[in-house]
Amino acid sequence: MSILQIWRNVYSRLFPRKNKSASFLEKLIGYQPGNVDIYKQALTHRSNNHHSNERLEYLGDAVISLVIAHRLYNLFPTKGEGFLTRARAKVVCREHLNQVAKTLKLNQHIITGTPIKYNSENIFGNALEALVGAIYLDKGYQQAERFVEKNIIGKNNHMLLKLATKEVDFKSRLLEYAQAKHLNIQFNLLAETYNIQKDQHTFIYQVILNNQSIAQAAGHNKLEAQQTAAHKALQSLKIIKQ
Repeated sequence: MSILQIWRNVYSRLFPRKNKSASFLEKLIGYQPGNVDIYKQALTHRSNNHHSNERLEYLGDAVISLVIAHRLYNLFPTKGEGFLTRARAKVVCREHLNQVAKTLKLNQHIITGTPIKYNSENIFGNALEALVGAIYLDKGYQQAERFVEKNIIGKNNHMLLKLATKEVDFKSRLLEYAQAKHLNIQFNLLAETYNIQKDQHTFIYQVILNNQSIAQAAGHNKLEAQQTAAHKALQSLKIIKQ
């Protein structure tokens, strides 16, 4: 072995290069992680044999919900609990978190075991929640709050305001209509399946109005299926256009 090769080996041990994922993570969160392993776990899907991100996902979901709830409470001082709850649901919905995760390019760094069908996009939003959980454990609530504010709420609250005031809550609209008309309405779960190859759930919900089925729809989570079924019911009742 030449002197040059020996020096390169010594140098690489003293000053190890960061791998691509580590550099990406540090740039994304804006600081050098204290506990690198917990961030790696945040990006590890349960298909991998190592510890998955499911526990961190649970923690991050709670942190995100608290940050969003606090910000909405301050932004809309005259709004009631119902509006604030619906607004928070729009912001933390899986569709939005999946999109944020892809914008941040988290989807390019998720660690999997067996091949995962990426049309099951919930793994992106799950990884985002887990990352927030990791930030919270590593650096505390304030650092996690800053990350959520920057990437989910947006500068000058623009993403938060846009989503909070967007009319997409078809289920609430249908329930309010039924209450005003003194009608009995129910959302019944007809079926639930799980595709292990796609790592994807499917739920089918039916809308029953005064004991009569008026619509049904499927979705990859319960809320999505209920919202789609409610949308179809509102169209059937001619409350909104087809």
